[in-house]
Amino acid sequence: MKKMKHVDKAKIVFLAILMVALCHGSAKAQFTSYSNMLNTTMVASQSLFTAQTAVNKQRESMRVAAGQSPYGSTPAAQPPARQYAITATDFRALSGPIMPDQFADSATGVTPEVREQMRAFFKQVLTAFEKDARQNNIASAFAFITAAALQVRNGKEPTNAEAVQLIAHFNNALANSPSYYTLNPRQQQMLYESLILTGGIIVFLDAQGKQLNNPQMRDKAMEMSKQVLRAYLGI
Repeated sequence: MKKMKHVDKAKIVFLAILMVALCHGSAKAQFTSYSNMLNTTMVASQSLFTAQTAVNKQRESMRVAAGQSPYGSTPAAQPPARQYAITATDFRALSGPIMPDQFADSATGVTPEVREQMRAFFKQVLTAFEKDARQNNIASAFAFITAAALQVRNGKEPTNAEAVQLIAHFNNALANSPSYYTLNPRQQQMLYESLILTGGIIVFLDAQGKQLNNPQMRDKAMEMSKQVLRAYLGI
């Protein structure tokens, strides 16, 4: 059995990817191409939460019908979802990384040199993530991109406890969703890598925007973060 990695290393993962971002300043002018890649990730992942969203809306309707706030805390009206072991969202990678090449090749308006820099950046992001996070686990990838978005929105890194909660949330939501089981292994690998790379792009844009005092880059990071939080957490 694959050795389980601890999920209390969120700060290490963020620091590693932040260092990759800060050391990769040569690609800073291509942030538009980076940010456009969010669409690839969002389209690939959105359908997984259709069933979960429907359940959440049904619960909100039940609370409203009972005269309670749709945003209130009502444990009696919200029975906890089934809890799954983290292995429920593990997958077996079929090959080496897929999405660094696809992301780099899909970039528009860049020189061959910059395209290679982007390819190297994407590979470094995956390596930084997998050094300390759980490899080949889709819940951890969803938690990472969401944590990256929360970091940009809130101006601070999520705590280890918050990271653990995010992983558990996505692990249970995915394992409870019939759509998750329709993905074949290659699709799982592509989704996993796309989530991590997009999270890395968000961190990159925010870090470079601060370092270079570039409000456009920071605004783009915030825009992407809001899209992620709206899609995955309903915020």
